[in-house]
Amino acid sequence: MQKSIKLGLVLSGGGYRGVAHIGVLKAMEELGIKPDFISGTSAGAIVGSLYAAGCTYNEIFDVFIKTELFSYQNYTFKKPGLIDGSKIEKLLKTHLKEDSFESLKIPMFIATTDLIDGKTHFFNKGPLIKPIIASSSVPGVFSPIVFNDLLLCDGGVTNNFPIEPLQICCDKIIGVFLNSLLETSKKQLKTTRSVLERAYKITRVNASEDKFKFCDVFIAPKELGKYEIFSKSHAKEAFEMGYQEAKFQLSEL
Repeated sequence: MQKSIKLGLVLSGGGYRGVAHIGVLKAMEELGIKPDFISGTSAGAIVGSLYAAGCTYNEIFDVFIKTELFSYQNYTFKKPGLIDGSKIEKLLKTHLKEDSFESLKIPMFIATTDLIDGKTHFFNKGPLIKPIIASSSVPGVFSPIVFNDLLLCDGGVTNNFPIEPLQICCDKIIGVFLNSLLETSKKQLKTTRSVLERAYKITRVNASEDKFKFCDVFIAPKELGKYEIFSKSHAKEAFEMGYQEAKFQLSEL
């Protein structure tokens, strides 16, 4: 009997650029491609978990569009971060009927970073919502999450392309990376913000690029780099970029 091929999907972080992941899911659905396993960090953890729970790409897109992270009610004044990530828990509960990895229709791995030991911690069983929030808690913006005696933050700090679990259980891997570097110049790096953003992107790319070669299909829309990670003003454009790039790259699979 012929062995069935196990397909993995790895989704990087990227803030609101994560809507590009949703465009990729639309392309995969149209091509009849469905992953057997998903691994994600930060925005990839949110999109991947909602998809693994059975949400459609339209429903996931609505979550990103309608969520106002920077509303006054989400700010915290007593925790180490601008926004209390735990306040997003109610939103996730409306879309995830059961708070457990075991309830998902597709097995999911979520990457987080422990601020104490400085290492990546993967979750794939037990409570689901806390690891999702932890994986998305960008330091300095979101307060870290205490879970399983760990102090957790954004998985992208240590692992923005969490391919490792899929290499163990999958025969083929589709990778989606949302932090590609655009060409720049000295003239474009004149402000503190522009330099910090450039340094952030360089760090993410350099830490991840050695893993790209392990993907059978690699999807990385280059023009996404011009959009800010905490702005959803170009969400529709990012969605379309993910969709078009995925259709092009997946056509051979």
